[in-house]
Amino acid sequence: MKKKLLSLILCVAMVASLAAGCGNTEEAATDAPAAEETVEEAVTEESGYKLGISVLTMSGQFFIDLVDSARATIEDMGGELIVNDADNSAETQVAAVENFISAGVDGIIICAVDVEAVASIIAEAKAEGIAVVCLTSKVEGYDAYIGADEYLLGYTQGVAVGKWIAEKWGTEEEIEAATLNYDLLESVIQRKVGIMEGVQEYAPNVKFVADQTAADQSEGMTATENFLQANPNLRVVCGVSDGAALGAYEAFKANEMTDPEKYIIAGVDATEEALNKISEGTIYQFSVDQNPKGTGAKLVETCVAVIEGGEFEKDYNQDLVCVTPENIADYK
Repeated sequence: MKKKLLSLILCVAMVASLAAGCGNTEEAATDAPAAEETVEEAVTEESGYKLGISVLTMSGQFFIDLVDSARATIEDMGGELIVNDADNSAETQVAAVENFISAGVDGIIICAVDVEAVASIIAEAKAEGIAVVCLTSKVEGYDAYIGADEYLLGYTQGVAVGKWIAEKWGTEEEIEAATLNYDLLESVIQRKVGIMEGVQEYAPNVKFVADQTAADQSEGMTATENFLQANPNLRVVCGVSDGAALGAYEAFKANEMTDPEKYIIAGVDATEEALNKISEGTIYQFSVDQNPKGTGAKLVETCVAVIEGGEFEKDYNQDLVCVTPENIADYK
């Protein structure tokens, strides 16, 4: 990019010089400002960085918000963002990173579907001098990492749910609960483990009777409908994402199980729809805030700092807060 810019400036300077040497002085004076404006426009156009970002999936609101924020941030800097939806496929993600390299990106932001599968292509990117910033999972050779401990994500939700149950329902009566998992990713398995252990630490009377994978609201609703048919006494559903948990909310609603004193739905990500449900006093009562918009901006800012050799935190762990009916006013 710098070589192209230097060549362009030299060419413009030569044109301006020729214009000054030909014709009368008035004509040369007229041409000179135009040449200066062309240089400025070229510098503005060519000085922004081109970044590539590949995320697990764009079907969830968390990644939609994160990518929108990342795009806005780099565009405000005069740069460009190339987006890849890996659709939970390591093969698709590897191909996307190859395309990023071919496109001449300055930096890559990646939420790896499989850290081992992308390790070699990320090594190629690094060999090309491309900055690499990881989200959620660390790939060997990364420059910077931003994310949250998966177990703590789940545990933060589980503790809030467990404390609520102990306070409202006590710890003697058995309470049936279910989880909506995403066990397709090893890291997210730990999120589910954190949820279950957090709940049972404060409410040991909770019995988890069902578990099913759900990637989005549609799958979450179908899974919860199956839960309710097999377990009519089910009172709690904890999802590893708001997308899946919102599906559980719809299934409970369809079965007229809408009393927040009797039922609990909990998720992770603090998406706008989840926050709305919490603020409305529904059975959707908990979600863990990962601040997707702030994270998207920080990913870009960190990547640019790496490119420019500036200061940045190599391993940054996000602060986690469980949004509840008690603190929802801080988010709405």
